[in-house]
Amino acid sequence: MKKKNWSWMVVSLFLAVGLILSCAPAAPSAPTPKSPPPAAKAPAVTPTGPNAKAPSPAPTAPAPMPKPAADQPRSGGILTIGSRHTIPHFDMHQETSAGMQIPLSPAYSVLVRNDSQDEDKVIGDLARSWEVSPDGLAYTFRLQQGVKFHDGKPLAAEDVKFNLDRVIFPPRGVRSPRKELYAAVEKIEAPDPVTVKVTLKYPQASLLQLLAIEKNFIFAPYVVKEKGDMKADILGSGPFKLQSYARDVSLKLQKNPDYYVKGRPYLDGITVFIVTDEMARFAALRTKQVLLIPLVAGPTDMQAKELKTGEPRLMVGSRLTPNMTSLIPNTKVDPWNDLRVRQAVNLALDREAGAKVIRAGSYDPGYGYALPGSPWALPDSEISTLPGFRKPKDPDIAEAKKLLSQAGHPQGFKTTLMTSTSVYAKETAEFAKDQLARIGINATIQVLELAASRDRLFKGTFELAAYADGSSHEEPDLLLNEYYLTGSAKNYGAWSNFTYDQLYAGQSRALDPAKRKELVWEMQRVIHKEAPKMIVTWGKYQALWWSDVKNWSPHKSVKRNHRFEDVWLAP
Repeated sequence: MKKKNWSWMVVSLFLAVGLILSCAPAAPSAPTPKSPPPAAKAPAVTPTGPNAKAPSPAPTAPAPMPKPAADQPRSGGILTIGSRHTIPHFDMHQETSAGMQIPLSPAYSVLVRNDSQDEDKVIGDLARSWEVSPDGLAYTFRLQQGVKFHDGKPLAAEDVKFNLDRVIFPPRGVRSPRKELYAAVEKIEAPDPVTVKVTLKYPQASLLQLLAIEKNFIFAPYVVKEKGDMKADILGSGPFKLQSYARDVSLKLQKNPDYYVKGRPYLDGITVFIVTDEMARFAALRTKQVLLIPLVAGPTDMQAKELKTGEPRLMVGSRLTPNMTSLIPNTKVDPWNDLRVRQAVNLALDREAGAKVIRAGSYDPGYGYALPGSPWALPDSEISTLPGFRKPKDPDIAEAKKLLSQAGHPQGFKTTLMTSTSVYAKETAEFAKDQLARIGINATIQVLELAASRDRLFKGTFELAAYADGSSHEEPDLLLNEYYLTGSAKNYGAWSNFTYDQLYAGQSRALDPAKRKELVWEMQRVIHKEAPKMIVTWGKYQALWWSDVKNWSPHKSVKRNHRFEDVWLAP
């Protein structure tokens, strides 16, 4: 990447974007963040008692109350966020996009969630407590009382059951990308207004983590029943509620005065500005038109360094995440239904080279199939010996050409490589095209809008795809289910392997951590041999925020910690 002259480029881009936004008829202009409300003046008091003195007839104005320290919560202010994603609709049950979660999560409650300060800990949200039966087959959740939806209607256990049923046992016409995660769930009951009971077919150690997925919003069920979905409505019971929405421009949320957590949220509201142009987004950050660019929209290492230059109050958070750029072959179409062809590509990909060019060298090489460094990842000593991961690459390239010849393609073949307008996916496609050419595969890149490419992936109408995607947890029941289990919605290439499915079922039921890890490792060995998805890079993402934003830091997943109920502003 050529070094940019930020001093003029940033300002000029921001001015241009400001003009465009100001001319849009329905679009609110990007406001300067509100300051916390001024401290209240001390009320006048008439002294009483034997030693009281009469007040002066013309008292001077009392000194203002001292402001709270920056590290102490304070109320007020608007958190402004810059997001690179447009919002196709509002029904998160039917989508996987992290970009939709950023604006929508603050409006919704979930049954349980990950603690904003301890990301691996599951805490109650609507659930104030829960019990697990001795056999591990029943989870009984006791709900908060007095919870209301944003329109004032009370929320009860039946409403939670309705939404969990919609995710786990989706009705006809409802696409639930996460239903396979809950194969262990037998039924959900609401025996009384404050109790939800989840009964399992078999014990599942990961159940609480899976229920804590931030996308499991509790919608107002009467809206879903009336309209058939939540694509055009935002109505939940979360810390913030809808104020206004200007399509492809901004979504404004305001404080929910009836929120069930006393004293929360601290903020008066949240405004998410949709700025798809990366440079314009950074310009808005530099001028504090936005105070936060979340992890999902993070810059490269180089961009973060340049943005922070001369700005000591600009914070940078870098996390290696369970997000990845990948090549996905459609195993139902020729020639990608031939194992030898897939293995050849897996051999040929130089992950080290990919990590140096994708996102300007800000990603890590795509070694392994669980997040590197996690408890579930194969040992480094084994990873370094696997075909395709070995160094140097020359022997792997020679073996890849041999496999293609055995598959009937000694001169290679032509294929269409579908990708999206996402910069991550496009860069992966461009890198992969060059890599495939080294073994004789001539790929024509087909770039589609993000929504169109996602639709093609779900329908399986592609040959080979370059895509950027990820999970909200390192948990194997999520990361190794979504992309590889037979029938999973994000198993875009429609790969099916009986051995893998059996291993998955075994690890999901295993309550002994050592036994479970052994099975998870074996699953990854099957994936590597079958090559249904070639991970090119793991996403090392950056988040940027001004130090005005207190009590927030990025989690290791781009799909978590977007509620902001515990966040406050203190310049």
